[in-house]
Amino acid sequence: MEAMGSRIPWGYCAHGQFTRLAGLQTSGPPLRSIRISHPICRARLIHSDARDSQPPSTNTLLNPPASTRPPPLAVPHREAYPSAPQYWFELGKSYLRFYKTGLKNVLANRKLLKQKIEKTPKDDRPSVFQPYKVPRTFSRADWVLFWRVRHDMLRLPLFGLMLLVIGELTAVVVVFVDGVVPYTCRIPKQIFNSLAKSEHRRKIAFDEFEARYPHGVLNPRVTQAVARRHVLKSLNLPGALWDRLGFFPPGMWELKGRLRMAFLEGDDKNIIEDGGPLGMENEELRIACAERGINTLGKSESELRRWLGDWLRLTAAEDITERRQRMAVLLLTRPEEWPEHREFAVPEWTL
Repeated sequence: MEAMGSRIPWGYCAHGQFTRLAGLQTSGPPLRSIRISHPICRARLIHSDARDSQPPSTNTLLNPPASTRPPPLAVPHREAYPSAPQYWFELGKSYLRFYKTGLKNVLANRKLLKQKIEKTPKDDRPSVFQPYKVPRTFSRADWVLFWRVRHDMLRLPLFGLMLLVIGELTAVVVVFVDGVVPYTCRIPKQIFNSLAKSEHRRKIAFDEFEARYPHGVLNPRVTQAVARRHVLKSLNLPGALWDRLGFFPPGMWELKGRLRMAFLEGDDKNIIEDGGPLGMENEELRIACAERGINTLGKSESELRRWLGDWLRLTAAEDITERRQRMAVLLLTRPEEWPEHREFAVPEWTL
């Protein structure tokens, strides 16, 4: 294979097969030596204006139903109405239609998931009590559907009550309370603001982490507890209020961090098996990158496919402990400074 740049994405070669490269071995105190045995993809992502302008056909194994994402929001134009009261009335109606569609989608997704689980052998069904268990019969789309239904159903009662009480004003209030809104009911402004706050918080987290531990994850003073605190903040999992208080309450990692890691392990596995980043729809690609601590605002689709490809390439490992150690290194390193090659050292501990 011809030489490539420093960032090597996942991709397909001719005949639609992944290329593979055997791993190497590295060691160095105080870190454990590791043996890289998992085959990885090193195919070139073809860049061309024609290819970039043509969206890939939907891969239903990779991409969950569009109903798991917010529906389109159609708002009226101010100039179409002679008076402000008429305009505001129609604007309120458009938001109510949006929220009603979002709530219907939550219930529709729950029905889809129920149908899938009913067809799944009992010994292979997912469980919130075993979050790391990825059903053998689940595709990546099924895995994402399971987690998004769980996320939205937990928020449905409170958000539904809010919608009944304040009606058209819900759009004004929800911008400040992301945590109570099902994902299918999040307006574009809310999603943008959430991403902007998350990326700003991530920058602060890395600035603080690098100031205290100049050598990053390789610093012997970086313990499991230190790493978990950074990951929680970097991935914007707890509320920002805890940053101002200066601590996270006990159990925050079990409540937030452990579940995110469980989801990512299953998601990584299924993305690889079901087609790779090239088969992901743009919106799914952006969500997947954000979930892994990769900034998405202002990034092109091709950039994000390379970042996600790098994540999958650098974390891939047959051994679960090694994979978790690799994930820890990437989550404690700015994506711009991720290792170029797979033969990098990992800590003894896992997240």
